[in-house]
Formats: sequence, structure tokens, C-alpha cells
Amino acid sequence: MYNPQKLHPISYISGIINVIKQNFIFVIIFLIFNLKDFEFTNFYSYIYPGIVTLIFVVSFIIHIVKVYKTRYWIEEDHFILTTGVFTKQRKELNIRRIQSVDTAQGIVNQLVGGVVLLIKTPSDGIELDTVSKKQSQLIQQAIKQLQLDLADDVVNDEALQNNEAHNVDNSNTATQQLYKLNFKNLLLMGMTSGAIGIAFAAVMPIFGSISDLLPWKALDSKIEHLTHAVLVTVIIIVSVILLISYIVGTIITIVRYFNYTLTRENNQLNISYGLFKVQNITVPTDRVQAVIENQSFLRKIFGFTAIYFVITSDMDINLEDDNVSGKVMVLPFIKRKEAFSIIKGLVPYYEFNEARKGMPLRSFHRYFIKEFFVLLVIGLIATYFWSAWALVIVSVVLLLFIINGILNVKYAGYKVDEDELVVHNVSIFGMKNSYFKRDKILGMENTQTPFLKRSNLTTFKYVIAKAAGMQKIGLKYENTKNVNSLKQWYLRGERHE
Repeated sequence: MYNPQKLHPISYISGIINVIKQNFIFVIIFLIFNLKDFEFTNFYSYIYPGIVTLIFVVSFIIHIVKVYKTRYWIEEDHFILTTGVFTKQRKELNIRRIQSVDTAQGIVNQLVGGVVLLIKTPSDGIELDTVSKKQSQLIQQAIKQLQLDLADDVVNDEALQNNEAHNVDNSNTATQQLYKLNFKNLLLMGMTSGAIGIAFAAVMPIFGSISDLLPWKALDSKIEHLTHAVLVTVIIIVSVILLISYIVGTIITIVRYFNYTLTRENNQLNISYGLFKVQNITVPTDRVQAVIENQSFLRKIFGFTAIYFVITSDMDINLEDDNVSGKVMVLPFIKRKEAFSIIKGLVPYYEFNEARKGMPLRSFHRYFIKEFFVLLVIGLIATYFWSAWALVIVSVVLLLFIINGILNVKYAGYKVDEDELVVHNVSIFGMKNSYFKRDKILGMENTQTPFLKRSNLTTFKYVIAKAAGMQKIGLKYENTKNVNSLKQWYLRGERHE
């Protein structure tokens, strides 16, 4: 590990896959628009596929050279990576600053024992694509051992001792399993998830591409013969598409979160999940900026919820990692009481109080008044140029906005308790509780238009750190007096009930 190391040979194969992904859109364009009318005897017909092939070959060669010239090693207290095709690039990470070493395994990597390794610090990161699983374990062990050695060298530093006293329990370094998602709950999670929307977006293009091949006239005549109603034909087709989307969405969720396991070692959480692509994520609990609870109405009926941590990270790496985005799912599907029992052990300085629910009644119409006029114009135009069905669709959409207003007025709210604030947001898709501490707040934004001022209402948002950026958490149309009280709490710690 202290001598320059090469990437796994599978990196060359993964390069082919990456190049195919990069040029996939060009291939699709060719297949859709050119293949049908392709003239094999015409020389000019080969120009476009020739250009695509040339781009593919050049991209692959560049990738091969880049993989061949990539080296990594540990030198004193730094992890070093050198790479580059025409210009040599060198990146050094201070091992003291490394907060986690994560891995990801696609299908090909699982077959050959390779992993994509992501070494992360609060301000930077290194991605190694791909190293052997054994090599990744050696890297993690070497980094962990060096961090312990370097910590011993500065053990007399009082500030460091205080920090470790609060965040690390050195008396127990054993790995503790906190949660494992069994298949029964995984199936229920998939059936109650919002993945149907993703699946619907995936199914519709496929359905559109094969629609020309389906015997619509024969199907329509048979169905209409049975029902004597064109509307029923449309309902049956939509129902079939939604059913397929629901099944596909459930399967997507099961495949993605298969064997989800949460373990803890000192102040770090280790998350592992995935069937075809196995993800291993490390989350330092001392970097938690907020705790988010997401709960759909359907899951609330069954008593299940999902818990996320908002953490800081300044990395800019092209890897599908929740840790990089700043919002990490810690508990994906669990009974609410059990969830908070686990979370309180991870972040014991949080109280997790329930929010006081209810917003000013005079704010009700503000949740849909602007949308009403916009939808009215769209509905009238669509009715004139298309059909009266447009007004029906517009009415349904408007009804959803009205329901959203009712839910917010009745159930949205917040509560301040000492140095902690919980904000309860509600929408037609579900509810969200955001818990964060006063010392984690970066700023506060208050918005008040002349109309809101006349009604004595103000929209407020707190700003907290998230990944390399920020996240805003707040409520619309709260009493101005209450917002001013929240401002005093944020600036001076004063509370006015």
C-alpha cells in the first residue's frame, strides 16, 4: 500500500460500459431515424455511424490510457492519487481528514471481486474505479490504523480530547448491528413507495415505442363490443399501464434496497444495501446537521416511517452516493417507535419532540389562489382547441391544490424546545418532520409581500448546511408575531411562547 498500486483490470471493461453510456443517445438517434432508411450502397449513409464509432473508439482508448497510468499509494500522512492522459494530475488527501471509505459493486464487479472505492474528506474526495475487494479492505485498514497512530501523536491536545470525549467511545470499538431490513418489510416498503412514478416514466416510452405494433382496432372493437363505451377502453388501458408501473416500481425498490443493513462502529454508521449494485456507505454521526423523517399517509396507516440524516460534504464526484448529495437514508422502512429508539442512541443530544400542528385559517386560500387563475386560463384555452375534458382535468388538479391547502392549515406546524426546533411540513404526498439544533443554523430568510403583510402573515425558512451547499427548512404563511419570535430565538436564544 505504501508503493504505487494499479487499478483492477476490470477497470478496462468498466471503461467500455461507461463509453457505451456516454454514446448511448447517439446510437438511439441512429436506430430511430437512420436505420429504417439506411442505404447500404450509399457511401454517405456511413458518415454518421462512422463518426459515432470513431468517438467510441477514441473515448475508449483515452479511458484505457487513463486507467493504465493511474497510480495510488500512501505516503507518510497522505493518500496520493496520480492520473491523467496528456497532463499528469496529482491529488493528495490528508489521512487525518478522511471521514469515510465507501464502496459500490455493480454486477460485473461482483462477478470478478472488484469494487468502486470512494475516499471522502469534508472538503474533497478520491474515486478509484476499480480496485479488488481485498485491496479495498487493505486500504481501509491502512487508513484506519494510520488515523489511530496520528491521533496518538496529538493525544495531549486538549481540544481533540474534548471532541473525542463527546463523539467517540474508545472503550467499545466492536461493530454493532442496529437494523436489518427483512424481505417481508422490504416487500411492503416497495408496495407503499413512490417508485410507481419512476416506473411510470420508464414504462411509458416503452409503451409508446410498441404502440404501433399493437392491434388497436381489433382490441378496441372487442372491448367496445363488450362495453359499448369508448371511455371504458381508455380506463382499461390506463389501468393496465398503472398496474404494470406499480409492479415494476415495487421490483425497483426491492432490487435497490435488498439486504439493507445498518451497523455502527464508534461514531460512524455503515450502511450496506443493493442486489445488482451493492452500496457500502459510511456516515459520521458527528457531522449530522439535521434529522429528517419522511412518512407517506399510506405508511402512516401501517405505522412505518423513514429516517434521513442531513450531513455536510464538499465533494464533487460522479458516483451515485447519497452521502455525496448530503441526505442519507439511515432507516428506510421501520416502525416509528422503533426508529426513534435507534436514532436517539445515535444522536442523543436530540429530543425529537412533536410539533404543534395548525396554521392560520386566513392562509388557506393562499395555497391555491395563484394556481386557480393559471389553471383556469389553461382549461379555457384547452377546451376551445381540444375538448371539454380539459376542464375536468383542470378541476381535478385544482382539487388536489385545495386538499393540499386543507392539509397544511390543519396539520403543518412547528415547535421550539430550548435549542432544538422541529418543523412539520405536509403535502398531498405525505408529511415530513425536520429536527435541527440552533447552533446548526446558518441563516434565516423571511418573506412578506404586501398582501401577506396586510394579513399579518410571513413565510420563514431556516438555512442549514447540506453536502457542499445548503438546505432550507420552513413554513409558509405563519403569523408574523410567531415568526418574529422564531427570529429572536435564532439570534439570541430567546423564547416567547
